[in-house]
Amino acid sequence: MISIIIPTYNEAGTIEDTLENISNLNTKIEFEIIVADGSSVDSTKEIAEKYSTVLHSEKGKVIQLNNAFKKSSGDVLFFIPADTTIPEGALEEIDKRIEEGFDGGGFSNIFSKNNEKIKLLGRILNLRIFNNDHKNNLIFFGDNGIFCKKSVFHKLGGFKNIPIMEDYDFSMRMKKSYLSTRILHPKLIVSSRRHLKSGFIKTRLQWIIIRRLYILGVSPKTLIKLYKDVR
Repeated sequence: MISIIIPTYNEAGTIEDTLENISNLNTKIEFEIIVADGSSVDSTKEIAEKYSTVLHSEKGKVIQLNNAFKKSSGDVLFFIPADTTIPEGALEEIDKRIEEGFDGGGFSNIFSKNNEKIKLLGRILNLRIFNNDHKNNLIFFGDNGIFCKKSVFHKLGGFKNIPIMEDYDFSMRMKKSYLSTRILHPKLIVSSRRHLKSGFIKTRLQWIIIRRLYILGVSPKTLIKLYKDVR
């Protein structure tokens, strides 16, 4: 079984589309959906209860995700943001990779709107000539849909309790100690809402600056101030 874990906080505007998408997947893979809600004050919980198990948690993405792990029944954990569309075949591909002996990994992705523009901006601002979306790139963020064996998540101690870059940190630790893989096809479809609301260049620069400052040792408590909520 795959446990699909979704952290939420005031996601009433997006969560129903996400959960409908998952519920309507044409798949023979057994799965459960756990919505780990961080005390939303809108109708997120009420909407999610129609489609999933809702775990009520203290606000904080890492706290929510780690609590959901404790309540999960699956052998494999699959973490996605609340505004993500899972394409047909994605669960089968996770199952296939686990059967092949991989311990975890993530997906390549596309954006729901303005994908080519966003991806091109990313390459330009990162001073990359070519697309680095290839199987040897084993660094994953939340919108890559990180997945792993439940036993691996436990042995790694789950997500580190930091306010940002917990996904990057987890993927680096998984890459170092376990056999990780990138699924190139199908690609997850992630929302463009941050780019549309905050601006394309500003959003891409934020991601680049935050990552580089984190690598240089800047505290996540400082970095989170650069990453505003878009809800």
